[in-house]
Amino acid sequence: MAGSDENNGDSLINDVTLHGLPGTLLFTLRARAAETSRSDALLRDELAAAWYRRIVVPPAMQAMMEAAYTPVFQLGTAVRARLYDDMTANFLAARTQALVVELGAGLSTRYQRFARPGLQWVELDLAEAIAYRRQLEGETAVHHFLPTSMTDPHWPSALPAMPAADTLFLAEGVLFFLSPEEVAALFGLLARHFGGAGIGMDVLTQRFSRQARAAFAAADVPMRWLVADVQDVADLGVTIHQQWTVTHLHLPRWQALGFDPQKLLASAGNIVLSGTVDGDGNP
Repeated sequence: MAGSDENNGDSLINDVTLHGLPGTLLFTLRARAAETSRSDALLRDELAAAWYRRIVVPPAMQAMMEAAYTPVFQLGTAVRARLYDDMTANFLAARTQALVVELGAGLSTRYQRFARPGLQWVELDLAEAIAYRRQLEGETAVHHFLPTSMTDPHWPSALPAMPAADTLFLAEGVLFFLSPEEVAALFGLLARHFGGAGIGMDVLTQRFSRQARAAFAAADVPMRWLVADVQDVADLGVTIHQQWTVTHLHLPRWQALGFDPQKLLASAGNIVLSGTVDGDGNP
């Protein structure tokens, strides 16, 4: 999909620097844009659609995307995004002030759906991803961009001041691209600095589609962290409050893609979790 200035009055983004993991931000943006155009959309993300119209996907990135982007990926992304929106809404409903930090933010547009007085928001991602975001929108006094690795031990000091209990971390569609050692380092960092903070995250289990894993490996973004079950997450220092299996939700949509609902309900490959970071919050 390519855009034109006539679509929204903004210039086209024709940047060929994205590759590997940062390039996957185009996958999820495309998925949310596609969902928005459906009559039965699970979420409406008009900004994602507008941004994607502006993007000229270079041939190498297009080939990478076609290796991994499928209708199954699109639907899974939409279901997951809706869960994260609901999780965020529930967290913010109980607070007059809050900080939301999206880890591996990509081109998330969630801030625009929840912006309100008293809310600070941080988009944390690798430098290439943040540079790409800056071509689409600017930073503000309450909407911050942090170009760093989530495993860098220094980023906690760059966040706006906020009690841990009023801070929510979101790690949407990203942790399984890290190594187990990197995941452990991240959760150690969270425990040292943000004990009591809320966290939303999704994990892939060892039952997750081998075909999908192979497709992402072929696109040079292998899935490296798969869990046996959610106890593996609890062992990292997370108290889990709720969990949802992506393929157990909105079954008519999955059935329309040819899946047997009973088989879906008997499996659990992609799980979204809501919980609290363990630890005392004192570095």
